[in-house]
Amino acid sequence: MRNLQKDNDDDIYEGFDNPMTSAMQYMNFESAQGVSAPMQAASILRAQEKRLGTSRLGTAAQRQGTARMGTAMRGYQGGEEARPMTSIRAAGYTSQGKPGSAGMNAFASAGGGSAPPLEKKDASSPEDEARELEKKVNKLLEDSAIARSENKLQLALDLAKEAARKERQLGKLREQKQLMDQMNIDLTYAVYFNLASQLEANEYWPEALNSYSLIVKNKQYANAGRLRINIGNIYFKQQKYPAAIKMYRMALDQIPHSGEHLRFKIMRNIGNAFVRMGNYQDAIMSYEASMEGKPDFQSGFNLIVCYFALGDREKMKRSFAKLLDIKDSNFGEENDDDEANEDEDEDGKRGLLRC
Repeated sequence: MRNLQKDNDDDIYEGFDNPMTSAMQYMNFESAQGVSAPMQAASILRAQEKRLGTSRLGTAAQRQGTARMGTAMRGYQGGEEARPMTSIRAAGYTSQGKPGSAGMNAFASAGGGSAPPLEKKDASSPEDEARELEKKVNKLLEDSAIARSENKLQLALDLAKEAARKERQLGKLREQKQLMDQMNIDLTYAVYFNLASQLEANEYWPEALNSYSLIVKNKQYANAGRLRINIGNIYFKQQKYPAAIKMYRMALDQIPHSGEHLRFKIMRNIGNAFVRMGNYQDAIMSYEASMEGKPDFQSGFNLIVCYFALGDREKMKRSFAKLLDIKDSNFGEENDDDEANEDEDEDGKRGLLRC
């Protein structure tokens, strides 16, 4: 009985007061005097179980039914409800939740049905509408260019006009919906340049001049000044040679010195206009400037014709000798580069540079 009373009075927290770890105790099994190693192991295991709140019932306690269980081990006894947790009250939490709140039961009370579907994005938003309209403009531009390459000039013009109408509609939409930051200047330039080009191809000279002028006057287009070459070509076809020369020279001022190849071609256009006016002396100056910078067969031949018109045989001989020095490859390159950029006049002579 005395041994049983001693087991019941053991302190359940005695494991926390022992500074020696279980590992150290196990290492000292063999060094213990008077106690066998199995007894030491059982003692250490019992101390660990008490510290974790999972103590086993002793043999005597099991027989008498007088073992005491810790708070953490208490559950349902005799149908009674377990004691509520109180260790979290100091932090402001309770197991019952705050008054007026459903706590974790809110999920259960919400029902077991699925969540409502996500709200669908409106497909007709201003941004999407503008984007779709811009795609239509690009498609019309592409179709117009294809029709032009197939020599369907009227169809190309109709498509160009439709593209311009759609582009104006796009600009108004963005202005009304406060989407000015999405304005595509390059698209606007491409639309009106294509329209002017198709008008010129169909020989609608006044409309083409108006379209080119609108582009040139817009300061937002950095290289629009080069389109004065096309305006000069229209004046040339209308036999308005002074106006054509004026436009050629204005375009010449827009070309940087790094673009010498283009500058010399513009000089040749100026010489062609002077020839039509019968001003051979000024035409010779333009052709000579072109031949000194980048000799080409067309400028050299026109220069010989001008010397012939003035009766200067010596200069004709020298110009003809220079013409023979021009390599055939250079003449072939000129034909390849300028075939799409030069117009044929009524005499069948190629000579006008286009942009």
